Amino acid sequence: MLQTRRLAACAALALGVGLLSVGPTSPTADAAPAATPAKPRFDRDGDGRSDRVYRSAATGELRISLSKTGTSAPFALSHPGMEILPADDLTGTATPELLTLHADGGLVLRRGDSPTSAGTADWSGYGWQIYNKVLAPGDLTGDGHQDLLARTPDGTLYLYAGKGTIDNGGPFRTRAKVGNGWQVYDQLVGTNDLDGDAIADMVARTPGGDLYFYKGTGSATVPFKARVLIGGGWYTYNQIIGADDLDGDGRADLLARTYSGEFYRYLSVGGGKFGTRTYYGGGGQSLSYYLGQGGVPAYGKHNLFTVNGAGTAFTHGTLADGRLTAARQYAGAGDFAYHWPTVNGYALDGVDRANVLTADNRGLMMWREEGGSPLGHQVGSGSAYLNYLIKVSPGDVNGDSEADFVGMDHQGGVFLHLGLKSHSPAYLGPAVRIGTNWSRDILIGPGDVTGDGRPDLVSREGEVLYVHAGTGSSTAPFAPRAYVGHGWYAYEHLASPGDMDGDGRADLVAVTPGGDVYRYSARGLRGAYTFSARVKIASGWKYDHVS
Repeated sequence: MLQTRRLAACAALALGVGLLSVGPTSPTADAAPAATPAKPRFDRDGDGRSDRVYRSAATGELRISLSKTGTSAPFALSHPGMEILPADDLTGTATPELLTLHADGGLVLRRGDSPTSAGTADWSGYGWQIYNKVLAPGDLTGDGHQDLLARTPDGTLYLYAGKGTIDNGGPFRTRAKVGNGWQVYDQLVGTNDLDGDAIADMVARTPGGDLYFYKGTGSATVPFKARVLIGGGWYTYNQIIGADDLDGDGRADLLARTYSGEFYRYLSVGGGKFGTRTYYGGGGQSLSYYLGQGGVPAYGKHNLFTVNGAGTAFTHGTLADGRLTAARQYAGAGDFAYHWPTVNGYALDGVDRANVLTADNRGLMMWREEGGSPLGHQVGSGSAYLNYLIKVSPGDVNGDSEADFVGMDHQGGVFLHLGLKSHSPAYLGPAVRIGTNWSRDILIGPGDVTGDGRPDLVSREGEVLYVHAGTGSSTAPFAPRAYVGHGWYAYEHLASPGDMDGDGRADLVAVTPGGDVYRYSARGLRGAYTFSARVKIASGWKYDHVS
């Protein structure tokens, strides 16, 4: 079948097999074809069906799977950013289009004449870092133009109605607030038209696994009817994906990826109901991104650093099924023997990999690989950085699109250095005290643990683990610590490579003195339920440093 052939084009990802024994619930019903076919949002080859774009977790390469030929090819896109939005025909032309969302807060409209190229930038707007999720559901207002939805961390949802042109300030009208309370969902999925009425719809999932259908109304002020429960158990999946019309009946459908990397297809039968799921292919554990996925983008940290007794540094990448890739040498023996740093949670240089940080008499140095070797770049001046017992860069703590730095001195004072826009790569500003008398023996900047798009801190004091949720404030960037649990003294090392299991939330790695390695997956919940039960992922680690 066509849909199987399309995903088969991703065979380079080593597709796996094996059906799950249980799955999420969803009402089912027989369905007739829709009267009004759903218009595809990402038809790059002009055959009337949406195509697929995905990113390799191992290499970062973008590829496109084309429905017309059933083949895949590299997808040319300079500076791909955090997310690609399937929003074709924003300007009313026949040239294929898309939007890219970037860590610097930029949203870029690109038009190109090749199916395998994103094309050139025709418009860009900034300030989008205030949202933790931006999605392109299709035409919500019924005027034939693509629209956008954007959610803030506090749960406010805004609609950006498309104009059908980029004249007079860009492709979208002034944003309109359309609701509150949307922070209860860990995934928002723009689905296109699920029920065949030519109006876009949306589905939303709670961290507990309930999936809801939001039927589009065609109104720019009240774009959705009251939610309808599709079913429970959708926590089985790390990503719910808006796939457009997979079976040619005029209604958009869903794909869902399990934590082990299998894809399942849910064909819409209308009214927020779906037929029985069918297996769609494997290999999803090798993907760090899949077009149309619903989770909050996890960007800036997808690796872990280790150092052995000889001072040789290694880096370990993440897959999307909770595992780490094999160790790869990052630096030679002794290169980082002194002032061993922690790892940046949201890369200071704007790329989707963590950086090594070191301090010397000149200031703070950031190291990144260039030509196969790490090269140092000064990002903070002055010897004060030598006084920090613990150094972390959790990400953009105040929402200005610049990565920031946190240091804790030997007296328990905690200081924030904000990233400044006036330097490239990001240069850090002066220290601002944000805490006193912290007695933490471990402090980690994992990125976003709670799933709200804001970077958090994780700390250990003795045997107790805490999470300090990000607030978005420059003066008080972290909420008071929240208890996670006891017994964490059993680990010699605690660290985070960011998102390990593909759901967009940063996870923890814990290493025992004997070298056993465990993963604690973040659940998007608070308190003692912040992390799932540990899962052993490796053994025999004899590293002096893990960060």
